[in-house]
Amino acid sequence: MKPNRPFQIFIVILILITVAIAAVFLLIEKKKEKVDKPLDEISSAWLQFRMGEYNQAIKRFQMVLDGVPENSPERIQALYGLACTHWLKQLPYGDKATAAELFNEIITKSPDSEYAAWSTLALVRMQHIVISGTTPDYPVVRKLYQQVYDKYPKHTAGHEAFIYMIGTYLAAFTKEDAEYAKGKLDEFIKDNPNSPFISSAWGLYARACQNLNLKQERLDAMLKELEKREIDPRNPFMDNSSAYWAIASVAEFEVGDFDTARKYYRMMLKEYPRERRNFGANKAIERMDAMEEKLREEN
Repeated sequence: MKPNRPFQIFIVILILITVAIAAVFLLIEKKKEKVDKPLDEISSAWLQFRMGEYNQAIKRFQMVLDGVPENSPERIQALYGLACTHWLKQLPYGDKATAAELFNEIITKSPDSEYAAWSTLALVRMQHIVISGTTPDYPVVRKLYQQVYDKYPKHTAGHEAFIYMIGTYLAAFTKEDAEYAKGKLDEFIKDNPNSPFISSAWGLYARACQNLNLKQERLDAMLKELEKREIDPRNPFMDNSSAYWAIASVAEFEVGDFDTARKYYRMMLKEYPRERRNFGANKAIERMDAMEEKLREEN
């Protein structure tokens, strides 16, 4: 009996297709093999992110996504890291479409998580941060920031949204915007005295007062901003010399509060002995001393 050659060819082809399909499935499973220590991998991915190795960060975040259960908290963390990396890898030209898709996935799958709050803020930030030469749609951005703050009034992400929103009003330098910002900041400072952004709020309050020519209030707000500033001893770039100089200058030239001016000039001289503005600080102290001596002699 002659062998049925067409049938044999069909069998061979069928076997090859089966082997190919099996190989594909094996490859997929290999790519999605379980990650034993997902938190370590996530930490490693963030390290790559901070080092600017964005492609490596994306690879590690994706590995965690492929290697943990669908509804695990580690998956949400990896999604957030992946979204941030796609957005910020070439700021402001990042892959906003992919980032937005991932942020929205977080909000949908884990609406009550910390990462949902930060993802909601990130979606607004992507609209606010635009390429050079382009102006954001401030009415839209302000409305969205307000919505984030209203949704998360006691969350750090909500407070950050509020600070960014107020900053958009003070960027215009109009009296009306400054008055509005000052009123909103009054409420925020009263309601959130221990906010992580309380120092920033006082700084914006000082800017509003500057725009409104409220000199004493501006000085008081600058002092509060410095008082509430968080000190990070691990940060080698932590520098208060500019704050000391600004407070002293406003106190001397705008308010006429020589005691406060001398105090902060001297703090700068003591804490920053190599500061390039120290010559000016010494001259300012001499100038104020001479002016007060002259006034005493005249009286």
